Amino acid sequence: MLGSMKEQVKQDSGFEQDARLNEGELYIGSKEGYWPFSRGLVVESLLNAGATPAAASAVARSLESQLKTLGQRYTSTEDLKALMVQTSAQTIGPEVAAEAARQTAAFQDILVRTQKRELPFSRGVLARSLEDLGLAPREAYSVASQVELWLRRGGVQHLSADEIDDLTERLLGEQHGNQMRLTYRFLRHNRGRLGVTGSQSSLPTPFSKGILVQSLLAAGVAPDYARKVARSTQRQLRSSDDQVVSRTQIREKVEELLRGEVGPDVAARYRLLRVIRKPPRPLVILLGGVSGTGKSLLASEIAYRLGISRIVSTDSIREVMRAMVSPGLIPTLHASTFNAWEALIPPEQERPDHPSERQLLLGFREQVQQVSVGLGAVVRRSLEEGVSMVLEGVHLVPGYLPAGNFAGAIVVPILITLPSGEQHRSHFESRALESHQQRPTNRYMKYFEEIRAMQDDLERLARQQGVPLLDGLSLDESADQAVGLVLQRVLTELSAQERADLLGEAEASAVGARQEDGA
Repeated sequence: MLGSMKEQVKQDSGFEQDARLNEGELYIGSKEGYWPFSRGLVVESLLNAGATPAAASAVARSLESQLKTLGQRYTSTEDLKALMVQTSAQTIGPEVAAEAARQTAAFQDILVRTQKRELPFSRGVLARSLEDLGLAPREAYSVASQVELWLRRGGVQHLSADEIDDLTERLLGEQHGNQMRLTYRFLRHNRGRLGVTGSQSSLPTPFSKGILVQSLLAAGVAPDYARKVARSTQRQLRSSDDQVVSRTQIREKVEELLRGEVGPDVAARYRLLRVIRKPPRPLVILLGGVSGTGKSLLASEIAYRLGISRIVSTDSIREVMRAMVSPGLIPTLHASTFNAWEALIPPEQERPDHPSERQLLLGFREQVQQVSVGLGAVVRRSLEEGVSMVLEGVHLVPGYLPAGNFAGAIVVPILITLPSGEQHRSHFESRALESHQQRPTNRYMKYFEEIRAMQDDLERLARQQGVPLLDGLSLDESADQAVGLVLQRVLTELSAQERADLLGEAEASAVGARQEDGA
């Protein structure tokens, strides 16, 4: 079957001639539209069919491996589903395979018929329309997810907009009452539609206020203003049902509204953010900091605002390395960073309750050096693929990461700290509650002084290396400052020609002048 799939792809000259695709990346779709292969969508499809997470992940990795081995860069959604079903039957069992074959996979479009064309169903678009009813974002997303799950489990691939509205209306009535159902019915008969054309496909996609709000937040626009500008953009561009506009028209309208709402500086910042979203070299954002400083949450927020899909924790790299190396061989690797020093004490020597600063940092830095091996491999792979990423973890120590691992990337190091010890303690307590005690506080409290001492050392190294610190800020404040640091670093590292290619001559000259004034 794979052989016939490969031959079919070879005959598809539309794919072969498109030089915009990243070399070596796998793509799913057809001539009308295609997108990067996602193991997550394969996993979601198999979970819907009743597979366990572990089994679904194994099949997804197997599919990716098979396609890469055969040089299968372009695969139709139908062929990918057939291969998924075949592999599931061999590795999971016939029941899951049969159910996966019956359902509509998560990587297959559910096409919705409107008056003039067919458009792919979008869970995000439906969720945002439900927010207009007054539902909280989480409630709106839950209803939209249930609509999509019902359709996919039912094997639906084509339906009308009215059928989706009927299903959504029924679920709203069951979960949120008759008034919400009637409100939705009113809006469904009194709404316009706006399509957007891009450079990578001739098919329009639904205009997304959520995606626009994401870009505006990254530009430093306050949430209320961001939503207001997004709504105004949609309202002003829509002059009739099913109107189609270009992304350039949207950007121009947004910049016009920003200049009027929040000033020219933010409008210019919004335009410059296109550099971050389409950098000439991959971005590698390094968020360092000790346990309990909020690195993981901030990494997700920064990645969301900058449109970066790859987030890697150094803890996860360490966990993979632990599975490959026994504690007897490298004992410090199998400890936490704040108690790795214990593994360095000889068995015949009495272990103190607390280490000296020298003992603490010796164990910590030894583990940092060990994890940096796996970290370097992950970064090099991402750079080979040309993919930007956000790395977060305590192992990202200023001055300890080999520069060769980041050759060819735009690197933005940042250290997250909490100056207040009480605030740091409260972070651990909140994290324990949010994780339902899966990360209990007592373990961290036992080594709290060690964690604080490690932070002092990281701050000292950061100042020596010129790494910026984000001290005890709120999530929004930290994300705003981090995005600003990323933008500043990108513009600093771009050559004059790269700025001109990305921004145009006029804007590039203005940016260069602002940098000289700042200097």
